[in-house]
Amino acid sequence: MSARVPVILLLIAVALGAYIFAFERGLPSRSEIDSRAGLLLEGLVRNRITRVRITSAGERVALRREGEGFDETWSLEEPEPGAADPERIEDYLRSWEFAIPVRTLEAPSPEDVASFGLDSPTAEVVFEMGRGEARASLGAGTPIDGGGYVRIGGSDAVVVVGQDVVDLFKRSAESFALPGDAGAPTLSDLVDGGEPGAGPPAEDVQR
Repeated sequence: MSARVPVILLLIAVALGAYIFAFERGLPSRSEIDSRAGLLLEGLVRNRITRVRITSAGERVALRREGEGFDETWSLEEPEPGAADPERIEDYLRSWEFAIPVRTLEAPSPEDVASFGLDSPTAEVVFEMGRGEARASLGAGTPIDGGGYVRIGGSDAVVVVGQDVVDLFKRSAESFALPGDAGAPTLSDLVDGGEPGAGPPAEDVQR
C-alpha cells in the first residue's frame, strides 16, 4: 500500500467531517431536543432562531434576528421593513418556547385530519434555525373544550392546544412594532415655534 493512501483517507475524513459540521450547523442537538421533551415545540431552541414567519388571515409577517447576546437585534421584514420591539418579540418567543399541548392524537385518520381543518391550515408559524426549522400549522376546526388543532412539522400526530396558543398564530406586524415616541414634538408644535409646552413666542407675549 502506498504511503500516500492513509494521508488521502485522512483528508477525505476531515473533508467529510467539515461537510457534516457545516450541514448540521444551526440545527438543534439531540440533547437540546431531549431537554424539551413534553413541550409543544420540542425542536425550538431560542438562541438558534434567525427568523420567524407568521402567516394568518392573508397577512404575512416576517421577523429577522441578527447578532447574539447584547448585540442581538430584531427587525420587521414583512409586510413592511422596519424596527421591531425586542421586548415584544421576547415575550412572543417565550410563549412558544414553553407552550404545552393539552393532548395529542397520535394516529388520526384522514377523515379526522379533514374535520380538524388541517388539510388546508388557516395559519402557520415557522421558526428558522440555520438549516433547520420548527413549524406549527393551525387547523380551522375547534375542539369541544375550546382551543385549536395543531400539527407540528411533518408529523402525522395532531395536537390539541389551548386558546393562548391559538392566539399566537394571529399576531400582526403591529404587535411587534416599536411603540411611537410620545414625547416627540408634533408638526403643530414645530409650526407654532418653540419647544412643546413652552408657550407662545416672546413677541406674542409682549403684545
